[in-house]
Amino acid sequence: MHISPAHWHLLLNHFPIIISITGTGFLVAALVIRKQHLRFGGLLLILFAAAMAYPAFATGHGAEEEVEEIAGVSHQGIHAHEDTAQTGLRIMLGAGAIALLTLFLLSNKKKAADTMVIITLCAGLISAGYMAYVGYTGGEIRHAEIRGDFGGNTSTQPADNGQQENGGGEQDDD
Repeated sequence: MHISPAHWHLLLNHFPIIISITGTGFLVAALVIRKQHLRFGGLLLILFAAAMAYPAFATGHGAEEEVEEIAGVSHQGIHAHEDTAQTGLRIMLGAGAIALLTLFLLSNKKKAADTMVIITLCAGLISAGYMAYVGYTGGEIRHAEIRGDFGGNTSTQPADNGQQENGGGEQDDD
């Protein structure tokens, strides 16, 4: 079984989105319930989401090369997604760095740790929200239900370009 760059991108790109949302949820729960293990769990999840953001981003170019010639694929959508993904990577890495610092402060029982948990929660909210937007722009590339153009060309077949194929797939020179 061959896993193409587009497959890798689709496998990896959901991790930073879902895990950042989950980690942020853990931090909210930790503030409400006041459980230390939820703090650590939320911080570790945000750190893991940041670690997964780079492989998701890095596989994007290969995915672009595979899908850009498919009929119905929005080139404008690809470039919008690429731009938002680049910003999302920076935001997610920043949130991960803040989470790492907060983990360090918590493990050393520093007073600043409580304030840093709040700051990490804010960074988590921003990164989770923006990563969800990155996913939305990625979905617009191939999903008509997201673009809202159900009646438009959503074929997954390559463009015909007005040429007919004969039995072997080569052009008829007659």
